[in-house]
Amino acid sequence: MATITKRFGSGGANVVPGGAGGEPTLAEALRDVADDLGVLQIPAIASPDATDLPSAITLVNELKAKLNAIHAAVLKTVKG
Repeated sequence: MATITKRFGSGGANVVPGGAGGEPTLAEALRDVADDLGVLQIPAIASPDATDLPSAITLVNELKAKLNAIHAAVLKTVKG
């Protein structure tokens, strides 16, 4: 988890190679953000197009389940 403060990168802090400029490094913060965004991607919808009421209900239930799974994901990277 990375906490990105308002002073992140000030005076070269956090952007020096090898972690000599503070924690988290820029690379670590970017990796944490990429992990967070990867969790928020919506998986492909497998249900067929809704052409009648039963298929519409199936489609809506699948969409609901996938959106609830995304809602359950909590972003780890925070502003500090």
